[in-house]
Amino acid sequence: MDQNGQNGSKKLKRGEILFKEGDAPSSVYMIQSGKIGLMLERGTKRLEVASLGPSQVVGEGGLFSSGKAAFTAEALQETKLLEVPLDLMKQQYEKSPPGVKLMVKSLVEDLRQARQQQKKDKMETEKSPCPQGVIHKLFTELHLIARHIGKKDPAQPDVITLSWGAFKLYASRFFGESPPRLRSLMDLLAKLKFAELKINKPEDSEEEELSEIKLSQVQIYEDFAEFYQYHLFKGSRAEAIYVDPLALKVAKALYEISAIAEVDHKGASKLDYGTVVNECKAKFHFDLKNTHLDVLEKKGLFVQRKSYDDGRVELLFDRKEFGKMAQFWGILFEIDKWNEKGFVDLHEKEEVAVAANVCPSCSGAVDEKAKFCSSCGHKLAA
Repeated sequence: MDQNGQNGSKKLKRGEILFKEGDAPSSVYMIQSGKIGLMLERGTKRLEVASLGPSQVVGEGGLFSSGKAAFTAEALQETKLLEVPLDLMKQQYEKSPPGVKLMVKSLVEDLRQARQQQKKDKMETEKSPCPQGVIHKLFTELHLIARHIGKKDPAQPDVITLSWGAFKLYASRFFGESPPRLRSLMDLLAKLKFAELKINKPEDSEEEELSEIKLSQVQIYEDFAEFYQYHLFKGSRAEAIYVDPLALKVAKALYEISAIAEVDHKGASKLDYGTVVNECKAKFHFDLKNTHLDVLEKKGLFVQRKSYDDGRVELLFDRKEFGKMAQFWGILFEIDKWNEKGFVDLHEKEEVAVAANVCPSCSGAVDEKAKFCSSCGHKLAA
């Protein structure tokens, strides 16, 4: 862009990032030469959803939406682009005749829908044990089939027992689900203590077989599926469904520490900050810092810090929300490990490592006395 804020050229080398998934749009780009890949970043993986070439446009979604970028745009080779500031593009659009405005808006919406469909297809066909695009479907199938064919315990309405054979049959015939994936899901639920598995060893076989499943907290499966699909299809990267082990451990710690905490008239649990710091160190083996609370807020869990004249500091937060998010993140954390290892490790220790001092923006290690993160420049809380 030139000094007057008009259209300008931009050059990228292969591998350079134009913008990242979740960034707020600032410009629209016309590709003049080279190629731009639209990528999804999933943990250590980067999935290419589409490849754009000369005369195609990137970043056009910002023209009609204040939302964040749905993809990471990366140069697949040396690329030259024409950059138009978004504000300038909006001014030009508003001066256009009504017919042209209608046509442009329709084309941009068609393009958005096409790319969303490409994104959905890519996630569903990703070669991993439990791709991102099937997670909400898997848990929806689970609670629907369990409630349809399972036996409820009159004394425990949220506990359902069902035959593994019947469950597998329903899931494969009605939903086309993979039996190996379903079997691994059962191991994952057992690992999280959401299920008890009855294993039999037939007399004529050396291999053990799953025969019956006892599911507890069945409502959590429906809640999790609803939560996940909502954030997955928001149109931009939703931090809530990408697990930060640090945020998970801090959320679980605050939930457990606040079990008998005083609740104010708004329903917020109140805890003395000093008590929380001591409990985190004694029971959960980490030193609670303000940066830890910032990491939670980045993920959508908010903690209010209230100071008093006598020097006391209280933490106020919604304990119910923290408990539910800790459960959801616990499920996603195990799914991430399942995809990474290729199987559900039932013998893994539960402990999650936590760094004492981290940047709430990039999660990188920072010096305790630093005012800014050395990696990303984020201003650190005092």
